[in-house]
Amino acid sequence: AELVYHRHALVQEPDRDPADVVLRRTCYFVRLLGDAPGVAALRPRYEALEQRGRDLTPMTREKTANPARQQLYLDACALRRELAFLNPKLDFDKILFVVRGVIHGPMEENADWFGQHQTTQYFAFNSVAGGGLFAIEGFKDETPRFVNILENAVFENGRHQGETIDRGAFISPDLSYDGKTILFSWTENEEHREHVPESWTENSAWHVCRVNSDGTHLRQLTDGPYNEFHACWLPNGRIAFISERRGGFIRCFVTMWVPNYVLHSMKDDGSDLYPISYFETSEWSPSVNNDGMLVYTRWDYVDRNDCLGSNFWICAPDGRDPRAPHGNYPQPWHTIGRTKEESLAIDQRFKSPFTEMGIRQIPDSSKYILTAVPHHGEAFGSLCILDLRQKDDGAMNQLRRITPYAKFPEVETPGRRYDVQQYGTAWPLSEDVYLCNYYENLYLLDRFGNLECLAAPKELACKQYPFFRAMSPIPFRARPVPPILPALTNQGEDAVPNAPKARISLMNVYDADIPFPEGTRIKWLRILQNVVKDNYTMDKPRIGYAAENCPRIPLGVVPVEEDGSAHFWAPVAKELIFQALDENYMAVQSMKSVAFVHPGEHLSCAGCHEPVHATPTRAQTCQALDRPPSTPQPEAGPIEPVNFHRLVEPIFQSKCLPCHTKEKRGPQDMSYAALEPLAFYWAGGFLGDWVNPEHNGARTIPGMFGARHSKIGRKLLEPFHRRQVTDEEYRRIVLWLDSNSPELGAFHDEDAQRRG
Repeated sequence: AELVYHRHALVQEPDRDPADVVLRRTCYFVRLLGDAPGVAALRPRYEALEQRGRDLTPMTREKTANPARQQLYLDACALRRELAFLNPKLDFDKILFVVRGVIHGPMEENADWFGQHQTTQYFAFNSVAGGGLFAIEGFKDETPRFVNILENAVFENGRHQGETIDRGAFISPDLSYDGKTILFSWTENEEHREHVPESWTENSAWHVCRVNSDGTHLRQLTDGPYNEFHACWLPNGRIAFISERRGGFIRCFVTMWVPNYVLHSMKDDGSDLYPISYFETSEWSPSVNNDGMLVYTRWDYVDRNDCLGSNFWICAPDGRDPRAPHGNYPQPWHTIGRTKEESLAIDQRFKSPFTEMGIRQIPDSSKYILTAVPHHGEAFGSLCILDLRQKDDGAMNQLRRITPYAKFPEVETPGRRYDVQQYGTAWPLSEDVYLCNYYENLYLLDRFGNLECLAAPKELACKQYPFFRAMSPIPFRARPVPPILPALTNQGEDAVPNAPKARISLMNVYDADIPFPEGTRIKWLRILQNVVKDNYTMDKPRIGYAAENCPRIPLGVVPVEEDGSAHFWAPVAKELIFQALDENYMAVQSMKSVAFVHPGEHLSCAGCHEPVHATPTRAQTCQALDRPPSTPQPEAGPIEPVNFHRLVEPIFQSKCLPCHTKEKRGPQDMSYAALEPLAFYWAGGFLGDWVNPEHNGARTIPGMFGARHSKIGRKLLEPFHRRQVTDEEYRRIVLWLDSNSPELGAFHDEDAQRRG
C-alpha cells in the first residue's frame, strides 16, 4: 500500500464486493472530471447507483448468486465507461497501434531461444508471423472501426520496390509530431530460426520503414542483416532507433549468438546513419521527453552481476552525455567482508524491477510512466510512475505502482511467468489516465484502477490468437514538438573538417556522494578503455578471475589540480572507465559503468559520483580550465591491452619468486591461478549463485578498490617490497590490479597471449 500511486487502485477495507469497488472508483472518476462537458448529465445516474449500492445486500463468498447486485455492478461499469470517454484528455477519435506476437518456447530452459528474454524478444525471427499496423477509429463509439493502414501499401524503394507488405511481422510504431507520418519496423521472416550466425540475414531482421498515415508512400529506410527497431522521431526531423550495427555481443550467453544493439541516428530518408551510443550491452525504446532529451533503457552491468537491472537513462538527441538518474546502483553497494547470506539479505530489502521498459514522460509533468518487466521474459509486467525529483535509493524511492496487483515479474514471482507479464507499452495522456496494453488487448487505464477495453487482436482475425498482443497505442493526432536542442557533436554529413577534438572537464573530483578516505589527495585520473566483446560465447576464453569480464586498455593518465579539477582530450567512440588515483598511482575510486564521447563533444562532470540532488560544491573558476586540455600520457610501456603474461608475470618471476623461495616466505607459486586470493577483481555473473561476495556490489566504495585494497598492493607499499622493483615495474603491477587483474587482453589467440 505504501508504494501504490493512488490508494483507490487497491481494494479498500469497506469494499464488500466488486460492485462496491467499481462504485468507489467511479466516484473518484467523477471528481477527477469535475465540470467537464457531459459529466453533469450523468451525475443523477451515478447518485442513483450509489443509492442502489446502499440498499442492496452485497454479494458474499458463501453466496455469490445475487442477480440484483450483479446488475448493479454491470450498470456501474457501463456508467464508468461513459465517464471515461468524457475525459478532456481524450480529445481524439483515432488510435494507432501494432499487433505483434512472440514465440513461446516449448521448454523452460529453451525459452531464451524463442524470445523469452529481454534481448532475444527483439530478434525478428522470434516473432510470430502475422499481425500488422492498425488504427482504431471511433473508439468511444459502440461499434469502433479497425483500419489496416498497410492493406494497400506498396514499397516505393529498395529491394521490395513494387511489392505489398502482406507478410512477415511488425513492431514499434511511432507517429510524427504533425500526425502525418508513421515509423515502424517490419520483417519478412515467417519462421523461427536458431540463434546462429547464419540466421542473421536481410530477410530475417527488422528494418525501419515509414509510411504516410493514410497508407501511401511506403518506404524502407534501413536494410541488411541487422535488427533495427524502436524508431523514434526527433524534434529536428531526424530519427533515433536501435540497431545492431555498432557490433559486439552480450557478455552472458553461453551458446547463443546474441548481438548487441544500441542507439543510432539517421535522417528521415534513411541516409546519414551512424551510432550515437558506443555502449557494449543492449539499449531499448527511446522516446523524447518534454525538454527534448532522449530517454531510454540501458542494460548496464560493467564489472557487476548481469541481472543487476536495466533502467532509465537520458542523453541529448545527438547521444551526448548519457546519464543514469534512476536505479542504476541498487543495494548492496558492496559485499566486501560479508557472507553470501548477509549480501542476499541486504538485496532482499531493496527489491525493485529487474528491467524498466517503455519509459515515456507524461505531458505537462515532470513524471514518467514505465513498465516493470522481467529480465527473462517479454517487455510486459506492471506499470509504474517514476518521479526523478525524489532521492534515488537504487530501488523504489522514485517509483510508485499504478497497477499494484500486477507483480514485478521475476522479482516477486518465481521463474518465467507469462501470466504475470500483464501490462505494457503505456502512452500517458496525463498523470491520471493512460493508453496501454493489458495482456492481448488495448485498454484505457486510470490511476484509480479503472480499465476500459479499446481493441483486441481476435477482432482483427489474427492467426494463432492469443499469442498476439495489440500494443504500442498512440493517439492519432498532432502533438506539441519538444524543444530542438542544438547538435554539439561533429558527426555524419554535418561534420566539419578540423573541428576541435572531444574533451572532458571535471570540476571537482572530491564532490562525491561517498567521501574519500580522510586525508586522501587525488593526483591523477586514469583512463581505461573497456573492450567490447567480439565473440558470442560467455567466458571462452575467460579474461580473468571475474566471470563475464572484458579486456582493458590503459589509454593514459592526466593530472588533477589541487582544487580537484581536471581537463583533458578524450578518445572518441570508445568505452571509457575513469579512475581517481592517489600520489601512489593507486585507484581510490573507479567507475562500475562506462562513459564515451563523440567527435567534437565537450563532456563535463561536477564530481566523482556527485550528489544528484545537490548543487555543485564550488562555483568559482576551476584551475584545470585555465589551461589547455591535457593529453593522456601512457603509464607503463606501450598502450596495449592489459595482459598478465606481458605486463606483470616477468616481474613476479624475476623479482618476487626468487626472494620468496630463498626466504621461504610469501607465495611460492606466482602463476596467474595461484595469485587470485592476493589480487583484486570485481566479478560478473549472478550475485547469489556464481561469485564470492568479496568481489561484488553495484558501486565502488572509495578506498576499497584495486591495488590499494588488495594484498599484493598493500605489500607493494611496504618499504622493503617497494625497493625490490623499479618505478615502472611498480606502476605495471598497480595498473594490473586496478584493471581488474585480468589474465588476457582479447577474446582470441588465447595460447599466443599466454606466451606473451
